[in-house]
Amino acid sequence: MGQNNFTFLGNINREFEEREVEKRARSLGIGYVNLSRFPPNPDALKIIPEEDARTALLFPLEKNGKELSIALADPDKPETKVKIQELENQFQVSLFLASRLGLDQAYEAYKSDFLHKKSVQKKVLFEERSEENLKSKIASLTELKEKINTLPAATALSEIEMSAVHSNASDIHFQPQEQGVTLRFRVDGILHNIFDIVPAQAKKLITRIKYEAGMRSNVSTLPQDGHISFSANNRKIDLRISTLPTPFGESIVMRLLDAERGIQSFTDLGFSEHVRDCILLALREKTGLILVTGPTGSGKTTTLYSMLAELNLPDRKLVTLEDPIEYQLPGVSQSQVDEEKEYNFDNGLAALLRHDPDIILVGEIRTRTTAHLAAEAALTGHGVLSSLHTNSAIGAISRLRNLGLENFNMAPALTAIFAQRLVRNVCTCATEVPLPNDAKFRAAFERVKKIRPEFETKTTILRAKGCEKCSDTGYIGRMAICEAFLVTDEIRKMILEQKSEQEISHFLNTKSDFLTLFEDGVLKILEERTTLEELYRVTS
Repeated sequence: MGQNNFTFLGNINREFEEREVEKRARSLGIGYVNLSRFPPNPDALKIIPEEDARTALLFPLEKNGKELSIALADPDKPETKVKIQELENQFQVSLFLASRLGLDQAYEAYKSDFLHKKSVQKKVLFEERSEENLKSKIASLTELKEKINTLPAATALSEIEMSAVHSNASDIHFQPQEQGVTLRFRVDGILHNIFDIVPAQAKKLITRIKYEAGMRSNVSTLPQDGHISFSANNRKIDLRISTLPTPFGESIVMRLLDAERGIQSFTDLGFSEHVRDCILLALREKTGLILVTGPTGSGKTTTLYSMLAELNLPDRKLVTLEDPIEYQLPGVSQSQVDEEKEYNFDNGLAALLRHDPDIILVGEIRTRTTAHLAAEAALTGHGVLSSLHTNSAIGAISRLRNLGLENFNMAPALTAIFAQRLVRNVCTCATEVPLPNDAKFRAAFERVKKIRPEFETKTTILRAKGCEKCSDTGYIGRMAICEAFLVTDEIRKMILEQKSEQEISHFLNTKSDFLTLFEDGVLKILEERTTLEELYRVTS
C-alpha cells in the first residue's frame, strides 16, 4: 500500500476518533478540544513538565491569570485526578476532553523551541463550497454560536478566524456592549452581526488575541496594534489587529489580508476602460509621481500593488516602504516602517533612495518631509507610487500644497492622480426600472454620453432585488469606481500659476474626457454593473 493511502487512512481514523471523543465529552458534560487546531501556549506549557503531562495523560492548553485550561484523555484515570487536584490548589481549572492522538501530537511542543518563543503558528481547515451564498455561510455559524462560550479561547478564536475566511470577510469586529461583545464580519463593505459573546468568554478571547498579536495583555486603556499570521486551506492569511478602549471594554478590529487574492489585474478590479488606459499611460513614464487617493477602505493599496505588478520587470529594481506590508511581492524589496524604533516614512525614504531603485512605492504621504522626498525622487529619475487621504483626485494638489510642497516642485514631479471608491456589483436578479429624473444622475448621464455615445438611447437601469444567490442583498462582490487624469503640460502650468481646484476641475471637464467619481459610477450603472442606490451610498 502506498504512502498516500496510509496518509488517507490515517486522516480518516483521526477524524473518526475526534468525533467519538466529542460525543463522549457531551455525554460527560465537559468541553471538547481538537488539539490539531490548537496552537500551544508557552505560558501554560511551563506550568506542567512534559513527564507529568504524559504520566497524567493531560496537556496544558492556556493560562489566563489564575485560570488554567487543561486537555485530558480520561477524567477517571487516577494519575489524572491527582494532577488535577494538585493544579486546583493554584488555579481555577477548566477541563476539556481530547483524543489520545491529539495528546501525542501536542506533546511534541515540549521538544521544540516553542517554550522560548511567543510566535503562534496556526493552521485551519474548512470545506469550501462555491455554491454557498453569504447567508448560508453566516447561518452555518449557528453551531459555533452554541459552543463558542464553552470552547478554550484559542480554539474559539481559530473557529472565528476560519469562519471569517470562509465568508470572504475583510474584517472581524469585536464590539463591546454593556451586556457582552458583538461579533461582526464586514463582507463587501457591509457589516453583518454574527452573534453575541458572553462577557467572561469575550475577556478570554481578547486576552488571547492580544497574546497572539504580540500586544501587552495588561494594557487596556491605550490603543495597540499587532498582527497574527495563519494558514487557511494552505493560503497564508495575515490579520492586522487594532484595539481601542471604550467604556464597556476594548474594541478590536482584525483586518484579513489574503495573499492569494492580493494582486489583481486592472480589469479584475473593475476599472473602466478609460481609467485603465490612463493607468497604463502613466506607468509607461519611467519617472514621475503617481498618486492614488481615497479614504481608508477604498482599495488604494490593492491598486498600488497592481501597478507594482505591472512594473515588475527583470531589468528594474522595485523597492517599497510600507506600513504595514500587506502582501509579499516576489522580486520586490519591501521594507516596513516601525515608529517605535524611529523608522518612519521620512528617514526610511531617505535611506531607500540610496539603494538605487528604479521604482519606489511609498505606502502613504503623511508629512512635509515625505512629500518633498517623494517629489525629489520623481524629479531625479525614479518612478514613485504613493497614496494620499483626499476626497477627490484634484484634491491631491491642495493636499500637497497644505503639506508644504512648493508648486515648482509639485508641477514637474506629478505624472497622474487617481481617486477611487468601492461599490458593490449588482446581482443578476436585479430588475429594470426607467431612467430616474434625479438631477445629479441626469447631469452625469449627459456627461457620460459625450464619451460613450452608445448610451444615447439608454432608457432603463437596474435596481437591486435580492435572491438566494446574493443572500437577498441584491449584490455580489465589489469593484472600483475611479476618477483619473494625467498631469499634462496645461495642468502643470495651472499648478505653477496657483490655480484653484475649481479652475483645474473646469479645465478637465471642458478640455478632456475626465469623469468624476460619480460620473464613472453612472457609467457603471449604464453598463448594468451596479445601481444608483449603491452609488449614492458610497459617494454621498
